[in-house]
Amino acid sequence: MVKLDLKYGLPFCNVNLCYNEKIISIKNVLLDTGSGGSVFKMDVVEDIGITIEDDDIIESISGIGGTEFVYKKDIDSISLGMLKLDNFKIEVGVMDYGFEINGILGMDFMKVVGAVINLDKMEVSKLNSQIQ
Repeated sequence: MVKLDLKYGLPFCNVNLCYNEKIISIKNVLLDTGSGGSVFKMDVVEDIGITIEDDDIIESISGIGGTEFVYKKDIDSISLGMLKLDNFKIEVGVMDYGFEINGILGMDFMKVVGAVINLDKMEVSKLNSQIQ
């Protein structure tokens, strides 16, 4: 089970990324069921060597905040507490949305790991651990 923080009226969490055997813990990541993909702030992930390279493809993504250019990277793993996926693809962008946010954890992660979000308790757990 992972505790969520309520900031700006939205659920935030801490996420760990592993890239080339380097691990970073990222705070202020929005848990967003309305986002198809997971996006992380360029300035933050540079700390473990995730940078744009000549062969990376730049794409645009659109959301409630407008359109943003991102590039995609395959990472070793991503985890939210005990919820973990290996060989995961993230998007990386500037993420200048006018408030403190270092990433968005989207449905591409939550669906595969079977995340259950309990907003009453402000917790995320695995689907099979929710026995009533």
